[in-house]
Amino acid sequence: MATRAKCLLAVALLLSSTCQCLAVRRAPNPQATSLYIVRLRSALPLAAYSGGIASFSGWTDGDDPSDNAAAGSSKPSSAAASGLRATAAAVAQEAATLAGSIPRRVRLSAEENSQLKAHAAMLEAQQVQVASDVGVMSDSIVYSYQHASNGFAATLSAQQVRRLQRHPAVASVERSRTIKPLTIDSPTFLGLRASGSLWPANGGQAKAGEGTVIGIVDTGIWPEHPSFSDAGFSSSRPAGWSGKCDTTSEFKCNNKLIGARAFYKGFKAANGGPDLSGDWLSPRDSYGHGTWCAGAAAGNKDVPMAGGKASGMAPAARLVMYKVFWYSDGSLFATSADIDAAVNQAVADGVDVISLSLGGMDPTDTYFSHMKYLAANLAGVFVSYAAGNSGSPGGWFDSYRTLDNFSPFYLTVGASTISRAGTTLKATKAAAAALTNSSSAVPAATVAPSVADFSSCGPLLDPSTDATGALPTNSILKPDIIGPGVDLYAAWPAEKVGKPGTYSQLSGTSMATPHLAGIAALVMQKHPSWSPAQVMSAIMTTAKTTDTSGAAIQNAYGEAATPWEMGAGHVLPAKVLDPGLTFDARAAAYQNFLAGQSMKRAQKEFPGAKLTAIAPRELNRPSIAISRLKGTLTATRTVTSVADTTCTYTATIKPPNGVTVTVSPNKFTIAPGKKVTYIVTFKVTRTFDNFQFGSLTWVDDKGHSVRSVLAIQPTRK
Repeated sequence: MATRAKCLLAVALLLSSTCQCLAVRRAPNPQATSLYIVRLRSALPLAAYSGGIASFSGWTDGDDPSDNAAAGSSKPSSAAASGLRATAAAVAQEAATLAGSIPRRVRLSAEENSQLKAHAAMLEAQQVQVASDVGVMSDSIVYSYQHASNGFAATLSAQQVRRLQRHPAVASVERSRTIKPLTIDSPTFLGLRASGSLWPANGGQAKAGEGTVIGIVDTGIWPEHPSFSDAGFSSSRPAGWSGKCDTTSEFKCNNKLIGARAFYKGFKAANGGPDLSGDWLSPRDSYGHGTWCAGAAAGNKDVPMAGGKASGMAPAARLVMYKVFWYSDGSLFATSADIDAAVNQAVADGVDVISLSLGGMDPTDTYFSHMKYLAANLAGVFVSYAAGNSGSPGGWFDSYRTLDNFSPFYLTVGASTISRAGTTLKATKAAAAALTNSSSAVPAATVAPSVADFSSCGPLLDPSTDATGALPTNSILKPDIIGPGVDLYAAWPAEKVGKPGTYSQLSGTSMATPHLAGIAALVMQKHPSWSPAQVMSAIMTTAKTTDTSGAAIQNAYGEAATPWEMGAGHVLPAKVLDPGLTFDARAAAYQNFLAGQSMKRAQKEFPGAKLTAIAPRELNRPSIAISRLKGTLTATRTVTSVADTTCTYTATIKPPNGVTVTVSPNKFTIAPGKKVTYIVTFKVTRTFDNFQFGSLTWVDDKGHSVRSVLAIQPTRK
């Protein structure tokens, strides 16, 4: 099974999961159903709930809930109610110990627990009501979402979809999509062992990541692998952890792998009950991708392998696997319904970090399509998300929007090469037989890093047509960062259950993403009070933009890489823990950003919130991007001092071509924990068809250098 899986994975990393079909017109079947995800607007999910609503007694806005006169009674049908209550019962119980509320994983008071339980009951009542309003029966309901989103997944007819789209309590109805996975001495290359870097600052390699929990949403995990051995790990669990393990006769967790879940209801519902006999119906990994990613993020320290030792970024962190990919009819797929369920569960369980090495963006996706990640962010959960493996415009794909994951709620990670100078990794014959893309010797040392040729890039839209709206905009710069993702070794499954497994060499933004997830866990270990936005800020503002030769980081074509290819630059762990200043964003900032995209939709998503629409450039991110700048515009930023002493900062500006850039104030003194707001003014002096790049760097008298990327498109149109 494992041999076959390796072949499947290699194909999955290279080929799209879409197919060409014969253009045969068929008459629509009114009884045909498809899997949909229904999100409600009437109340916030548990992760974003802050109290105030105790019960639900029906719709009060006077609207007719989706033609109830035709649908029958507005009271919940017993079939629909029992279906949703069955799937929601465990969620309501978990709410009693939910640790996902802000601040991250704090113990809740008895009153707060009571409020959460009441709110969970209200969410359930709303979902039951909506489902019954349109005649959704219990056997059609696949998942109830309550933690990172408020809604449910169900198989629906076209008529039910139309009714739900008109329902006053429904924010969106989206078809569940098919998703595909994206596909050592990176600790040394990243400088994790260096004095003052992430390992020494957290008590050394053996304690790096201690007390944190990393959730991997992927193809599963091989629990017997030595990278996941619990030798030396306590049986006690991190504070706030409330997850569990889907134990079977062939799968068990331990004190390192403290949780594992399998999500396949959406996959089976979307594909008409496909044959899954070629896979384990458990969190066990038969493909390797998830095992690899888990090992890269938090594999144990110094695990012997052919020619050296392996270690994850946060070797003392605990791991949780959320398996969402399944093999059927020769292909490896996941559904967005199962992924939504996994993210909801991860937030409920109390993870600190979620790593997602998957793609499959739909052309109709908007920022509102990623609301579950905003809820996770607001719950204090850091999300590391792969940029995609479609290359850059003019490369593999001569088009824009090759980037899969573009929202500001998470860190979007591109892939880089790394230098392996001075390292020899000769595989034994036995090990080589179990490795994919392996060789008996490491290539000669190269100048690194550079942007990998497959790493997806921006801009998201053709700069000549970008416009304001709910679709992604070029005024949010993505990716955010690049990290190691080419020809790297990490954990891999064995041929048989019970065997320890081996190692494999893979490339992809899939590989870079868990590296950044592990690094984020190390930052959160040292600074547990920082928000996900602050962790993201520290990673971005301290990134490096030069390679080992001292020259600018290059792209795959030998040219200087732009921020649309590498974001802020390459992650530099030695600087991340002491960035000096951070850019923070909380609920109101993200809500106002979404209101700027669509006020009508934002009002549905955040009922009762006081919304003020802002332009994308005004979201308090470390980077500033302005699409189609004409004349003069400003962008406002607020920084928070995370230094341990008072510092004086002075602005250093490298303006983009064709733009003058001024900042006010251009110098300030700030005490620890205090905030300063400044305004950056951009004025066009010369027009260009494409984006031009620069930087604004705040340099202080204590050695801090806080760099913000500027990506501006000065145009007369």
